[in-house]
Amino acid sequence: MALYYDYLWISDMQQQVSNTHPILERARIAVALNRTPGYHFCGNFFNLLFDDVDNQHSIVHMDAAVQCADQDGQLSMTAFAMLADMGLATGIRFGLDKTTRLATVSISLQLTGAPRLGRATASSKSQGFIQGASAQQGLSQARITAGGELLCIGHGAFMILPVPGGKVLDPIPWVETKPPQNPPLDLSTLSEDEAWVLARVEQAIAKTKQDGGNFVTHFLGLYPVVHETGAHVVIENGAHIANRVKHVQGGIVLALGMETAAAALGAEWLLSGVTATYISPGEGESISATSTIVHRGRMTAVVSTQVINSTGRKALEVITTHARRP
Repeated sequence: MALYYDYLWISDMQQQVSNTHPILERARIAVALNRTPGYHFCGNFFNLLFDDVDNQHSIVHMDAAVQCADQDGQLSMTAFAMLADMGLATGIRFGLDKTTRLATVSISLQLTGAPRLGRATASSKSQGFIQGASAQQGLSQARITAGGELLCIGHGAFMILPVPGGKVLDPIPWVETKPPQNPPLDLSTLSEDEAWVLARVEQAIAKTKQDGGNFVTHFLGLYPVVHETGAHVVIENGAHIANRVKHVQGGIVLALGMETAAAALGAEWLLSGVTATYISPGEGESISATSTIVHRGRMTAVVSTQVINSTGRKALEVITTHARRP
């Protein structure tokens, strides 16, 4: 696995990070939880929890905690995108066998601009399956709220796919059982991936302390290069953002497109709508997004974004709409 940091530099930076730092403590909990198969590190780390799930609807939530919040205390767009993706998928997943693998086909989000403060909750409901298709493709609808305000209305389509290599997936463990709050973790037993993820968390904490900004940006390495007509960013793939089959988690892929599109226009523009089509898995050593401004008017703007694997395959096509802030 390619490491994105220099060992000597990170060793020096780690001296600045307390072993009791709340983000590092959460990361260790996530590593311990991730040893129970069926979920993924980013879900355990951002602490996306399942409140009420049956074969017709689901309620999942995520708090704007230190490991997934922006500088202003709002849930980061990355964490929000993962909540939207997981919330929509969960709306239909549990009408199926619990080991079923779902791949996101498309997601549409209409955002209200309300602040993403406190606990964000995604309430979703199955809309059945597409009729006449050769493969099962389920439809889901969701409302995402926080602090009593509507953040977003979303729709999604998800296809049932076989697992690579013919394997059988473990079901997500924390649907019917709440995860333990303080699972034990012997640091001497860390796997290579686990040690790599914790080192990355420490570096991101130290970099946030040194350079400012928010932790999630440094954790992902999400630093868009902005130019007159758009923006471009490359982030490293790895265990920190992988799903159960080792592809980049679908919400993270979506977040990459949304964040790059927002960067292309700048802070004076508010993201108001997202239409995303998934084309292939997020795989390879890295994944990149390129945003092009299609329209920038007096009150509204449109951005087209492509997310590409390091293998050269297109993973996601996104059209976003934006409203100019006062």
